[in-house]
Amino acid sequence: MNKGGNNNRSVRNTKKKLLTGLLSLMREKPISSITVRELTELVDVNRGTFYFHYADLYDLIRQVEEDFLLEFNEIIDNMMRNIPATSNPPELLVKIFSFCAENRDLCEILLGPNGDAAFVDRIKNIVDEKCSATWKSIGAHMSFEEYEYFNAFIIHGFIGILEKWLKTGCKQTPEEMAVFEAKIILPAAKSSMGFVEPNG
Repeated sequence: MNKGGNNNRSVRNTKKKLLTGLLSLMREKPISSITVRELTELVDVNRGTFYFHYADLYDLIRQVEEDFLLEFNEIIDNMMRNIPATSNPPELLVKIFSFCAENRDLCEILLGPNGDAAFVDRIKNIVDEKCSATWKSIGAHMSFEEYEYFNAFIIHGFIGILEKWLKTGCKQTPEEMAVFEAKIILPAAKSSMGFVEPNG
């Protein structure tokens, strides 16, 4: 019998139960108003088991955020290297929407009113760091201050659309959202900058 494998599976299942329970509670109130006792009683996990894995609730959510952001960052890196920016629908956006849909509960809660503002800022920073080169040429004629506003508009617009899509049940496909995102955000300055809108 593969005890190591069984133990690993048990640990994964326990951590999943704890995360699912925490996200459920965070739909109703911020993490600061939730106790470990409340969570462990909800998901029927021993408090000692919780503390074996996590120092506190913030440690639990921090570890989950780190795993999410690591994969999010890797997705963008891989797509930026391998997919042309002119693909239609924009494959980078398709991949991001797909990844967020796969982690819908986590994303919806962390981007919502009871979520973690620092987590949202880190997503914005990743998008800014990895993707801003895609539209820098569009704003090449702008002053530094104008470009900063333009860049902020694109990043916040992307996050806002993503948050709304998650909150309303992901009714559109990632492909549909990618096309919509590209049409709404980047062409905001199309007429004055000569940006070519994707076909579709």
